[in-house]
Amino acid sequence: MLDTRRFGTGLLVALLSSCPLSGQVAMAQNGDIAFQAVVGQPLGLPQLPPQGAWGEVINVTARWIVVQNHSGQQFPIAIDDIQEFLIRWPTSMNDLNPNGQSLVEAVGQDAGSNVVRVNHVDVFNGSNRTLVAPTYNSILPNNMVVTTLDPGFNRFMNPWDYAGQNMLYGWAYPVPANMSGIPSRLHVVGNAVGREPQSQMIRISLPGNNMATIVPDDTGQMTMSEVTRGSSNYARKGDFAFMLPLQIAPRGLILSQLVLYKQIPLAQFNPHVNR
Repeated sequence: MLDTRRFGTGLLVALLSSCPLSGQVAMAQNGDIAFQAVVGQPLGLPQLPPQGAWGEVINVTARWIVVQNHSGQQFPIAIDDIQEFLIRWPTSMNDLNPNGQSLVEAVGQDAGSNVVRVNHVDVFNGSNRTLVAPTYNSILPNNMVVTTLDPGFNRFMNPWDYAGQNMLYGWAYPVPANMSGIPSRLHVVGNAVGREPQSQMIRISLPGNNMATIVPDDTGQMTMSEVTRGSSNYARKGDFAFMLPLQIAPRGLILSQLVLYKQIPLAQFNPHVNR
């Protein structure tokens, strides 16, 4: 699960830059004015940031979405050139289906006893439930999934490698794993079976007939997004967009992922309103 699920205006500074990138772009044909208009600079192509970039939707058709970055560069994106297209809608705990029909995903601090402390959760309803699957995974501070044994035996080289001790469930060395100061994390996905809006607590069912409790982290706040599959029918001018580019082609960007961020809940969206 990516960490790009929440959007703040401050992140606009991380948009696509305008430095050339060799070896990863298509070359323009001589005199190709349309191509130069796409890339926005005659002396080279914008750099493709490996961690993705932010922009704002400025135009939408049935087949295209045009995104503009902070420096005014405009990038046409064909719907067919998006490998994964998602939309995030703001939602609240009151909108959770109380009958276990909402799948909830959370990644946060492991507080013990299957309690996860987070500042954000994602919700999947209806056919969008197939975007995730019931999950319970421990994650090390370096984002590695906890396993019983390190296949490469790299963790046996340093007895003060607390992450390695955590991977080995503490049996190899007697030093507590949490002495590193970076607590382990949990990644959980399960059906919402209980909620307490006042305390911002969600209970979900997990594989193996287990339960997990999701609570806010030290900030005391926990935002929520409903995640759906994307479509040009839902895209609107003014939507914030997060892009993971793969390539710049003559007709525009090719993306591994495009995520649009909405300002209203899905229930309030009218797809028949003109773009």
